[in-house]
Amino acid sequence: MGDSIVQDSTQKPKESILKTSLPFSKTLSLKRNYITSVRKGKKSDSSAKPANVSSPKKEAQKEQMVLKISMFSSLILAIFGIGFGVAVRSLSIAFDGFVSLISVGLGALSVITSRYIYKEDDDVFQYGYVRFEPMVNLFKALVLVFVCVYAFINALSSILSGGYEVYLGGACVYSVCAFLFCLALFVYTHRACKALESDLIKVDNIEWKIDCVLYLGAIVAFGVIYVILSGTSGGSALDSGTISPSAKTLARYVDPALLCVLSLLLCISPAKIAIANFKDLIMVAPKEIDEKITHIMEEISQKYGFSDYDTHTAKSGRFFMVEINILVKGDYEGKVADLDSIREEIQHALAIPSYKIWLSVSWTTNPQWL
Repeated sequence: MGDSIVQDSTQKPKESILKTSLPFSKTLSLKRNYITSVRKGKKSDSSAKPANVSSPKKEAQKEQMVLKISMFSSLILAIFGIGFGVAVRSLSIAFDGFVSLISVGLGALSVITSRYIYKEDDDVFQYGYVRFEPMVNLFKALVLVFVCVYAFINALSSILSGGYEVYLGGACVYSVCAFLFCLALFVYTHRACKALESDLIKVDNIEWKIDCVLYLGAIVAFGVIYVILSGTSGGSALDSGTISPSAKTLARYVDPALLCVLSLLLCISPAKIAIANFKDLIMVAPKEIDEKITHIMEEISQKYGFSDYDTHTAKSGRFFMVEINILVKGDYEGKVADLDSIREEIQHALAIPSYKIWLSVSWTTNPQWL
């Protein structure tokens, strides 16, 4: 992406000449016509090289398939939770099902984003739709952080108010079934995330991990409560008549205490994702790529005798934006074809697929352009 530009400091840019010699409306019309013709040229070039275009399209299709499976799985879990909660008359289980509906909405947002991020740039979004990915990931990560914080506050409030009684019947059955379901989706999205290197799938994977751990925590809490009650009653934990008051009191604190610990630990992963995507939105230079481009340009400058250079890097989701300004001597005799080959050399050294980078390289004899 991006075109190499040889800039001459003694001449005005062509756009400035157009603005001084033509009315604004005609200038804007010419600019739009020029952009349209360039895009048509891009499309004709892409049709001549189908191998380069099919890769991002196939990647996007696979990503969307994974996200759709995750979204519909959340819908199944929501229906199961609400239905089971109504059947056993458990408000907590029904509420858990309604929370899963939020995941369905977030999943739909991810699917829509995945469709747009590889879309061609247009007159409105002239740099493409790459900025949508970190925005969506940041929003989803903040929702997950909110869920974890809400769970912690709710559990802490329960502890301060004396805990609560946990029934070992329908809630235990629901937790086991939901855990196995979430575990299967966690494994599936984890493998897909590694294969496709998708941040959108990564957020979904963390969401399934949080569900897994919370359901597993509930199962562990049920087990601990059963052991406590059975050990003091000398028989079945369900025989409340033989359970000592101290055991009943202790059992009331097991589930909220475990939820407090788990919710704090689970908050770490989405918080890290939120911070990383916030950095993308405010265009913080990624350290790894910044150091890499500096190393590449040092070698390029020595090889071709460039006087100086300046670089600007940013990251937006899975896409990178790299701008390089190179200072050459006034008597530099390089041709445009030579400069294009140097740009290709830089792109090859970066080792980033062309559809994941916006690379702009310009040459100038005037230091102020750096």
